[in-house]
Amino acid sequence: MDEEGLSYDQIMNLINKRDDEENKDRRKKKHDPISRMMTILSLGAWAVMFAVWAVIDRAAPQKGMKMINTFFDVHFGVAGQGRAGWDKSLIYVAYLMILFSLGSCMIAFVLNLMRRKRKTDKIRISLLIISGITIIVFVIFLINFWRYLF
Repeated sequence: MDEEGLSYDQIMNLINKRDDEENKDRRKKKHDPISRMMTILSLGAWAVMFAVWAVIDRAAPQKGMKMINTFFDVHFGVAGQGRAGWDKSLIYVAYLMILFSLGSCMIAFVLNLMRRKRKTDKIRISLLIISGITIIVFVIFLINFWRYLF
């Protein structure tokens, strides 16, 4: 017993009870609004990156089916047709989409970093992957299409 009349076991029980209350997760729901926002932004960034791929594919120079046309000597009315260069308006649209994806990744990443207050809170792997892909695509896009954008 100490001076206040509490035994060692009683003191340890009080300390353990306090530690249990501090470690208790006070979040009422598993997915609060910030968690939902991170999920939506991450999924949106993935969707935009797939859309960027489709837009870039559409903006690419169109080539006729030369091998099929020459091998079978068949012309489907497309011989000689096609765009010789890149479609500048679609490249600009893809650029804006990449910027949107990069912005949503950064916002979601900042929200995820702000959220890491407990030991169980972790950085989302999907968010890291899409952020890395978006940055790599942005750099490659600027290297290849700088002359079309500015």
